[in-house]
Amino acid sequence: MSEMLNNLIGMRELDEHGMLNVVGRFDIQLEEAVHIGQSINLPDEWRSVSNIVICGLGGSAIGGDFIRCYLGRSLRVPLFVNRGYSVPGFLGANTLAVMSSYSGNTEETLSALKEATAAGAKVLCISSNGQLQREAEEHGFPLITIPGGYPPRTAIGYSAVPVLAALSKLGLAPNQTEEVKKSISWVRRKIQLYGPACPLAENAAKTLARQLHRRIPVIYGSQDRLDILATRWRGQFAENGKQLAYSASLPEMNHNEIVGWKHPGAMLRQILPIFLRDREDHPRIQIRAEITRDILSEKAGSALEFWTDSDSWLERLWTLLLLGDYASVYLSFLNQEDPTPVEAIEGLKNRLKESS
Repeated sequence: MSEMLNNLIGMRELDEHGMLNVVGRFDIQLEEAVHIGQSINLPDEWRSVSNIVICGLGGSAIGGDFIRCYLGRSLRVPLFVNRGYSVPGFLGANTLAVMSSYSGNTEETLSALKEATAAGAKVLCISSNGQLQREAEEHGFPLITIPGGYPPRTAIGYSAVPVLAALSKLGLAPNQTEEVKKSISWVRRKIQLYGPACPLAENAAKTLARQLHRRIPVIYGSQDRLDILATRWRGQFAENGKQLAYSASLPEMNHNEIVGWKHPGAMLRQILPIFLRDREDHPRIQIRAEITRDILSEKAGSALEFWTDSDSWLERLWTLLLLGDYASVYLSFLNQEDPTPVEAIEGLKNRLKESS
């Protein structure tokens, strides 16, 4: 089956909607996202906000997670990513409420928008179309319009980079525009290394897909750093690869989940633990990751770990993001699936409409 990953024609036949082309244009997406961010204008009085709440689900929420992970301690106010119908109780007039819905029709985000509006929050909307855009126009909320036509999970550059620009313009975070621009050449190199033209023997993403095939990955990352990318990998393996996956963080899993790696014994061999690592993770987490990897490897029969590279934190994040994105697409081919359709999500949405 793995020979499929060197068969460009075979992959193209399965990839009916062109997911590989979308992933392979991530560098272009970043360029466009930088341009969009530079055109944002926000009221000066918004510089007084004391907290940020980014509301979104799925591919729209992951952009907020990425921002929180990337900015880390350089954020000057708390940032909370809200995945639900309601907003947190602390949201109020001093909150910057970013409503992120790629389609503009995410019902949870539209519900959160009503609550944020009622609470008097400073609302910023980001979308490609839909009801969210209409709500923004009706209420006079600032609106970041991003290009449509992508599966939402592939638009993380559009959902993250313009919001980064907005935060810097409000003085809530350092200006990261130049670092984003500089990272694009790095992204292009990774696209070449992980892309379909690079053969399996030299391609880390294809190799990872082969290792994942017929196993259930459980991905671990450091809290508030690489756990965000563990979440991203889980979502991409599920949506693109059509394969179940799970994720968790260190050190939290050392205080509960690790005990569960005992039963059912034989089935643990079907699970593949994966550790995402960075040289700037907390020293104690580094030690925990190594010990935990050894323990889980014994239980599962094997374990994988992937390290970031580059001196730039942003480039290190792009490295693991692209590795997971490409691997998830190659995994879909091994599963004889078209990576783009998400029939289970569409079916659920249709049933929800019938129940309303």
